[in-house]
Amino acid sequence: MKPVKRVEFIVDTHEVEALLESLAKININSYTVIREAHGNGERGLRGGDILSGIFDNSYVLIACSEEEAFAIIETVRPVLKKLGGMCLVSDAMWVIH
Repeated sequence: MKPVKRVEFIVDTHEVEALLESLAKININSYTVIREAHGNGERGLRGGDILSGIFDNSYVLIACSEEEAFAIIETVRPVLKKLGGMCLVSDAMWVIH
């Protein structure tokens, strides 16, 4: 096993590309995106319109080193401030197989 930082984002689906572009600028190119994330939080119940996808959220997951996590946080903080969304960082273990 390898210790890593787990960086998670919940952002408006329409803003995922802007987030990924900002990550690419610091050479973060490995991630997972899960579209149509639904939930309830500070902005109330979020679940998009089935036909248009308006108000849908997406979940973005990154496993990285501690140094990369700090770079991600500093890079995306202005993006999140402008576009909204949530970012969580936690410790994780990568199971090497």
